[in-house]
Amino acid sequence: MRYVALLYSITLSRERRLKMADWLHVLEGVGVERPRTLLSTGNAVFDAEGAGIRKLERRLEDAFEQAFGRRIDTIVRTAAAFRKLAAANPFPDETARDPGHVAVRMMREPIGDAAFAALAERASPREKVALVDGDLWIYTPEPPGKSRVVAMLSRERSGVGTIRAWSTVRRIGEMLED
Repeated sequence: MRYVALLYSITLSRERRLKMADWLHVLEGVGVERPRTLLSTGNAVFDAEGAGIRKLERRLEDAFEQAFGRRIDTIVRTAAAFRKLAAANPFPDETARDPGHVAVRMMREPIGDAAFAALAERASPREKVALVDGDLWIYTPEPPGKSRVVAMLSRERSGVGTIRAWSTVRRIGEMLED
């Protein structure tokens, strides 16, 4: 079965970022097959047999921590679930017109209704948010650093997740087809 792994961060320290060759080495060390990474993003596609999502997440997080001395949240999705996520983009008009400002925060556990309501309430008049299958989709015409919704996204407020721009979602989808 094919999977996608998404690292929350590739920052190992103030001076050091994760090299994809090192991430590939970690992936090979946990026994996944045909691991491939997307540029310097920490995103990976690989094959594995008989492994559940949570078990894979724990294995990858444990191996990452052992290799680099820092625990990084890792979100794993099956290829089918990732394709479904990409197809469910609730902002097709914004994606066609302004794809650089559409993103999704993929969650380990679905964002709850109360957490989503708090995020939606903080959206500026120009921002749009949508909850699709527990993942948070965002359209923000401002730079992400100025988004009031993005500023609220934290493990404590909404749970374990990682945000990816639409262009990255699309490119991971292309990797799944290789």
